Amino acid sequence: MNIAIIGASGFLGKNLIKHLLNNTEYNIKAISPNSNRIYIEEKFKNRVQKIQANVFDYENIKKALMETDIVFYFVHMMAIEKKDFQNEESDAAHIVSKAILNSKVKRIIYMSGLGDDNDNLSKHLISRHKTGDILREYNNEVIELRASMIIGPGSISFEIVRNIVNKSPIITLPKWSKTLTQPIGLNDALLYLQSSIKVHIDKSEIIEIGGPEMMSYKEFVKKYAKYIKKNIFIIRLPFLNEKMAGFFLNFFNTKEQARVGKCMLSSFRNEMIVRNKNSKNIFPDIIPLKIENYFE
Repeated sequence: MNIAIIGASGFLGKNLIKHLLNNTEYNIKAISPNSNRIYIEEKFKNRVQKIQANVFDYENIKKALMETDIVFYFVHMMAIEKKDFQNEESDAAHIVSKAILNSKVKRIIYMSGLGDDNDNLSKHLISRHKTGDILREYNNEVIELRASMIIGPGSISFEIVRNIVNKSPIITLPKWSKTLTQPIGLNDALLYLQSSIKVHIDKSEIIEIGGPEMMSYKEFVKKYAKYIKKNIFIIRLPFLNEKMAGFFLNFFNTKEQARVGKCMLSSFRNEMIVRNKNSKNIFPDIIPLKIENYFE
């Protein structure tokens, strides 16, 4: 089977490539404008084709997807500067969907974000869900996995928390620190992605996934600090708005992490918890572990 991963040089893309190479016999097309950043062990190089392609280049994407069975779509534009990431993400989804229409692709697997569509969602979550809608407009077999924070090295949302806890003994949190979230460990997210390749579905599915525990963001920060055995003092400031909180990210994170983090901050006001149980029905063999298993 031939698997294409669009967005292969990102956090999820790199980890999924490694996971599939070690646990399956699939051949992989690693598609990214930065495919040179993807490291492949020598023993797996005959199974991986690195393809330098931009999601806005219809002809190149169409060519890259020739003889492809399954497409993983891991594209977001939150790191771009001076552009509306929502419009960019929508345009990319339309272009890639049209390219897939003219290929032999049987299924698209897309990683999205949790959040109730009836809630006042942030721009980030609106864009994540809209991308799923666009993919379904063109394709009859789309699995959209919706997750909260994915816990593992390289996850920007997790790295932001880790950086702040490691670098500061006093942490100020805004009013949304009481909002509930349901983070999931990286390996569990990868198991859902791998299982989505062959699982039987009768129609496109939106599947909410999460770890076994719901917690507030404040509780999450305390849980990580306890894990690394660091005493921290948390001050909750109800008047601390998203713009001010975003400014503080610059002191503890890389420029890219801070830029993406600022886009994600508004999402933290939305509860990101699993509301439907179809993940248990569709993937009964996957039992997510507590997130402490993925803190290192």
